[in-house]
Amino acid sequence: MVFKDFKGACHIHTDYSDGNIPLHDVITSAQDTDLDFLIVSDHNTLLPKYEGWEGWHDKLLVIIGVEVSPRGDGHFLALNTKPLSGKGDVDLSRYEYMSSRGCLDEAVDCGSTAYIVHPMGLRKKNFMINLNEWHDWEMNGFAGIEIWSYLHDWLEDLKISNFRHFCKYPNLQIKGPNPNLLSLWDQLGKHRRVAGISGIDAHFRKIPFARKPLFTYKDFFQTLRTHVLIEGELTKSNNAIQSVCEAHQEARCYVSFDLLADATGFTFSADTEEGTYHMGEEIFYHGGKIHFKARTSYPATIKLLKDGEICAERNGSVLESSNNEKGVFRIEAYRENKPWIFSNPIYIR
Repeated sequence: MVFKDFKGACHIHTDYSDGNIPLHDVITSAQDTDLDFLIVSDHNTLLPKYEGWEGWHDKLLVIIGVEVSPRGDGHFLALNTKPLSGKGDVDLSRYEYMSSRGCLDEAVDCGSTAYIVHPMGLRKKNFMINLNEWHDWEMNGFAGIEIWSYLHDWLEDLKISNFRHFCKYPNLQIKGPNPNLLSLWDQLGKHRRVAGISGIDAHFRKIPFARKPLFTYKDFFQTLRTHVLIEGELTKSNNAIQSVCEAHQEARCYVSFDLLADATGFTFSADTEEGTYHMGEEIFYHGGKIHFKARTSYPATIKLLKDGEICAERNGSVLESSNNEKGVFRIEAYRENKPWIFSNPIYIR
């Protein structure tokens, strides 16, 4: 099976909610980069989908999701929202007054696929930021979690004392996924497949008396991306959106900080006597060696992890390692000690 690698930016806000920038301008900024797809997720509204923004814009595929945002509770991204919009539910403001569990149950019952966003929450009193963490990890309705958020990574160590420095050198403050979140993800993966995706959580913000905004969307789109692996080309057909959404749902994807280097071409596989398996797939172990192989597009420090613990490490563009244990196996890659690639797991059951 031959997969092709397509990269996109996820968790994008516009002036349909609190992004403060027209969707047309967001799309233009994405077209000025090398993105293949863009996932827009305004709060509690599918109005941009209803108004016809979803689909191809020249060579860019725009997918309209929604960030379901109950007040005082955890949030999630809903994709495959056609059943919701088909019912005429364009304005989803009722979700603001529901619980996360109630929202998730309803979205999934309507056929949507859910991904928990900023699952660890974030509180910054001095900057009026108060996002609740996700608590209900016993629920099985969600397909994945946002393992790395650009904006939340940047905000984590932000203080009034370092605000000017953070604004001047935003990308230097990016540290990678929260280790506690990665540990939680590994634990969840012991029981079922849980896809890991990235999110920018892009908003347009002007700083008083500053000449330019804090972040531009074009800058955002060159940083943190989710790469999906799809059989064949991503053509201008009716199933293009479905192909990208299915790759997310099936964890046939990886997360990368492409400002360090374009990760396109990264692969992670496992060979057994029965065949070759890829990210997101489960192997039901019946004995014998399992041979893992990871390849990066540029030299890096490549680490193979089992249940969150490093079991092999190589410097270069290729890592190969054999194992005969059950567990959740995934790859992390670093360039110059900076986080670069985080793969989805291959599950040995």
